Amino acid sequence: MKIAKITLFVVSILALGVFLLVNQMTPIPGTSSGNGNPALLIAWILIPLLIFMVILWVRIFRVHSISNTVFIISIFGILVHLTVAFFYQKNELNEYRQVIKDALIKRNGVADAEYIQSITSGLSFHVNNQYFNINTYFMFVTFSIFVAIVYTLWDLWEKKEKSQQ
Repeated sequence: MKIAKITLFVVSILALGVFLLVNQMTPIPGTSSGNGNPALLIAWILIPLLIFMVILWVRIFRVHSISNTVFIISIFGILVHLTVAFFYQKNELNEYRQVIKDALIKRNGVADAEYIQSITSGLSFHVNNQYFNINTYFMFVTFSIFVAIVYTLWDLWEKKEKSQQ
């Protein structure tokens, strides 16, 4: 069990490193580049890390006898956390759009609202710091715990159902 916990810690630190690296690949507001978003080449690593984290959480949950009540309360707590973090991030994006607008006005004397919207939507490299930061890292970790809890509960309920038949 100790190995699973240490591995989870290492994987979490690795994921944090990916988040921080991609965050650093955001250009200074008001600058432009035609090279696409090279951070996407690094960010894909988070998918297998998420899956591995869920597996490790499930292993940890199976060893420790955690009641269904604690799991259900945790699910609600996690959903509250993810909701608050999502709205916080949405607010941060709106503030960042204002920062970009101010930078463009300072550089060009004018800022096109449609241009600002287009560069701050989707997978633009202008918003790497909005998608990959400490808040979204904690959302990532919390989501891995959420998936592990849901899987663990589902597995427990299935086993209980089979044993009753």
